[in-house]
Amino acid sequence: MSLSKEAFLSPEVDALAAEALSVFAPTEVSLVQRVNRFAVGVVKVPRDIRERDSDLFAATLLGRSIQDFEGAVILAARGLRAQSRSLVRSTLETALYCVAASRDQVLAQGAARKAKKDEPSTTRFIDAIEGGHQRHRSQMASGLQGLPETPPELAGSMRTLLDEIGTPGQHQDVNLLGLAEDLGLSDLYTVVYRPLSQDAHPTATSLEHHIELTAERKIAGLRIGPDYEQFAETLLLAVCSLFVALDGFLERFGDNKERQEMKALAAAYRQACEPGAQSS
Repeated sequence: MSLSKEAFLSPEVDALAAEALSVFAPTEVSLVQRVNRFAVGVVKVPRDIRERDSDLFAATLLGRSIQDFEGAVILAARGLRAQSRSLVRSTLETALYCVAASRDQVLAQGAARKAKKDEPSTTRFIDAIEGGHQRHRSQMASGLQGLPETPPELAGSMRTLLDEIGTPGQHQDVNLLGLAEDLGLSDLYTVVYRPLSQDAHPTATSLEHHIELTAERKIAGLRIGPDYEQFAETLLLAVCSLFVALDGFLERFGDNKERQEMKALAAAYRQACEPGAQSS
């Protein structure tokens, strides 16, 4: 499809997205719709999230996972291949966080900073989240304080904030690979997150999406417009990533009916992944 001067902001893209969702990969799109309806239904059910501080994080992280998932589908339907796959990667990252919060996980490998001799060798996931937040605030305050354009009163506020936060090195953060290891999901990190990282950054792999190649793999020109290569695969990876969050959340909060429906959706997913089953 040749786009107008507005490119992906053209109204034409909405019509193309509707066609993509109805024609290009019907099996995968049907599964996406089923999983999305189920996930939204799960997150809308009132849960008792007052027992542990991690429960509030679990509920909000599930909501974030669903929106990441939906964003990935929206972008994929519009032919933004690299961008949709980047958001699938984000879905999996958020999903791993959701599982950790649901389990109130104690991190052994997932803490970004190694403990010193006089410090505990493990830390709660929620504490690492807070540590990462404080580290970010510290970095921002230091940067703003050092800008010559920063007004004196704002620089003073930044100094006060830095005093409040304390030494940045004291704050733990989350290492995603280590977190996946702590959760027993390192294989998923390897086969889903790492490959998708190629699309999340302007790597040689992702830049290939934007060039036209001949049969001899010679560059014939630039590709400007929707790209539906890997469309079905991207949708399945998005479903897989959201399943991680749903499984962790339902392990903590789900009832028997929800778990049974989750099993049925997982069976449909496995069937869609069978060789020759993908629509495109």
